[in-house]
Amino acid sequence: MDFALPAHDRKLIPEGRLSGPMPWVIAIMLFLTLLVAAAGLTLADAARQGGQDLARQVTVQIIEAEPAQRAAKRAAVTRNLRNFTGVMSVEPISDADVRTLLEPVLGAGIMDADIPVPALVDVRFAVAPSKATLDGLREALRRVAPDVRLDPHSSWMEPFYTLMNMLLWLAGAVFILLLLATSAVVVLAVRSTLNTHRGTIEIMHMMGGTDVQAARLFQRRVALDALLGGFVGFCAAAFIMVALGQRFAAADPSLLSGVAFPVYGWAVLACIPLAVTALAMLMARFTVTSALKKML
Repeated sequence: MDFALPAHDRKLIPEGRLSGPMPWVIAIMLFLTLLVAAAGLTLADAARQGGQDLARQVTVQIIEAEPAQRAAKRAAVTRNLRNFTGVMSVEPISDADVRTLLEPVLGAGIMDADIPVPALVDVRFAVAPSKATLDGLREALRRVAPDVRLDPHSSWMEPFYTLMNMLLWLAGAVFILLLLATSAVVVLAVRSTLNTHRGTIEIMHMMGGTDVQAARLFQRRVALDALLGGFVGFCAAAFIMVALGQRFAAADPSLLSGVAFPVYGWAVLACIPLAVTALAMLMARFTVTSALKKML
């Protein structure tokens, strides 16, 4: 009910929201906070979707030097994979495509038709297979190709997952630091305003006013400043995010083309200014009541 103060009470501490630095400082801090939160949410959603997709993919390798036998084993393995429970799609890769994949690594001058290459078959499961499922698939395929090898994509993406987790922790740490900085700005602003209106507060106490009543005045002012700053910061951050989203969408097919801000993230971002407003009110109340106990 701090916003329902009588008009004569609100005049005790002039608000001047547009002229003071408080809302603009909060707007800048919230702008940075929202961008960090948006980056963290995008990173987490991309890692989750990419991890789920990679966890469902397995590459089957067949090591065979003789081209005819290699082709026969690849065909037999492909038939068995299509009959295996849980497999959603099977795509055999031709020797020419395998050589094309290996050229950037080994060099175009090394790759020729006389050098044997492994037969590859891409397998996609409907859900991420368990270790028991992969073991069963390996045993079933070895009946037709004893030299078969299964390479789950999630195994060689472990360094990528570690990097993503480190970046998420870094984004969370920066987010918390920005919230602490915003709280510090509120405390400094409230203390400055409290010193400016110290005479008014003393008169209120002489007339029977309480510390809680004085704190409500500062809470209302800080809340309005925080709401204004939060609105400006949210609009600025939303503009930047939409502009970046359009640039990502227009990019050529690559790793970045699949990066998108999740829909639920907008609800999370909308809650951050409200949470910062509540935090600012609590900090203002605590600062005022603790200062008045020492002042009077």
